[in-house]
Amino acid sequence: MKIFKKIYVIVLAAVCALPLILTPLFGESESAEKRDLAAFPSLIKDGGLNLSFPAELDDWITDHFVFRSELITANNLLKSEIFATSDEDQVIVGEEDWLYFAETADDYLGLNRLSDRDIERIAMVTDLMEEYVAGKGGRFVFAVAPNKNTIYPEYMPDYYRQTAEATNLDRVTSLMSGRPYFADLRGALLKAKAEGETLYHARDSHWNNLGAVCGMNAILDAAGKPHETYQAAPWSWERTWDGDLDAMIFPSLGYKDRQAVFDVDWTYEYTSNFHTEEDLRITTENADGEGALLIFRDSFSNALLPFLAQTYQTAAFSRTVPYALYELEETPYDTVVLEIVERNLRNLLTAAPVMPAPQRTLDATPEAAGSAVIESREYNGYLHFYGTLPEDAVQEASHIYLRLDDGEAVRYVEAFPVYEASLLDGDEGEQDGAVRSNGFSAYLTPEDGENAAVSVVVQTADGYYAYQ
Repeated sequence: MKIFKKIYVIVLAAVCALPLILTPLFGESESAEKRDLAAFPSLIKDGGLNLSFPAELDDWITDHFVFRSELITANNLLKSEIFATSDEDQVIVGEEDWLYFAETADDYLGLNRLSDRDIERIAMVTDLMEEYVAGKGGRFVFAVAPNKNTIYPEYMPDYYRQTAEATNLDRVTSLMSGRPYFADLRGALLKAKAEGETLYHARDSHWNNLGAVCGMNAILDAAGKPHETYQAAPWSWERTWDGDLDAMIFPSLGYKDRQAVFDVDWTYEYTSNFHTEEDLRITTENADGEGALLIFRDSFSNALLPFLAQTYQTAAFSRTVPYALYELEETPYDTVVLEIVERNLRNLLTAAPVMPAPQRTLDATPEAAGSAVIESREYNGYLHFYGTLPEDAVQEASHIYLRLDDGEAVRYVEAFPVYEASLLDGDEGEQDGAVRSNGFSAYLTPEDGENAAVSVVVQTADGYYAYQ
């Protein structure tokens, strides 16, 4: 009897240890969730014993564990079918097999509201960008790609109950609606949805090609750019799309979502070393197109890329931050687009676009008011001045200027009302859930900034106030 117990214990231990034993040989080598897997740790690090080795080894085993994808898939299939949930905290399991990105939940619920000052600052940032682009002879477009649950709230779980509060996108749209450079993507998508179109993937966080075409038309209409609308172009549904959300909770299932595939003779070509649509910079050319496009974008523009590349003779798609608007100093782009997804609107307030600060004339002499933190650095041929003001120095519609005194003349330039989070804090510039609103940032050419004493001036409804 004892021998059988020993055999049982040995067999049980072997079965339990088998996946771990097989991990070095047959463990997962790539992630279905489209992320980098943990590397095998080194026992020696920086000339000494790696004290983090146990934790790093645990991370490696967790990422490479043999049958990991199959176990995750089986567990989440069971939970999604029975409880309409999953163990993946980045995914919301909705109704009728729709999935949502969990980071959009607060937007949907109206919980991560920016302050009124923040909404004003977003408009100031885009106004300054538009002024610069227009001064270079181009057309600027600002476009916000709506979160999936903004367009398709009906498949969200019932326990996500929206508040009556206006969302950040509601408020930005209301403020920007009178500006010709604002492309109302939400309005265009809701109109197309009402006409019976399905515009977002069910198992992915992004729009499909029909949604991208709708967004592209709204963007190019705002740019005043003649273009093919693709409304009459033949297309068909095909099960070809690997959903990003699906891969997170069902990594081994291999399910293909529907994609609208257009039967179009694409004539554009890549002129960059193209790998995927996630490349930081992609450039294209099309002899049949007209004009030059520069678009600062995120992953929602992956689906826009073919349609925009087909429209323009040359196009540059950039994911770099800060936005390199200074490219217009050397390249005459006739269209410049800023596309950003709804959930990331606050990112516009944490890093200023790189462009020469515009000259300004004040109609009154500033009054001395206090002190400011003023930092500087050299960046890409510019002198970058940034810093912070006292919390009570800025109001909702405050403009911020730099005063430049070279001993012979005093000049003023307008700064972006942006808190340079990565430079000042090394984080995203949030405090108690709110974006800090007391920052400023301006890029000056060397001839404007060298040998000049710099101070900060804030314009309020009461006048101008100087901070040294």
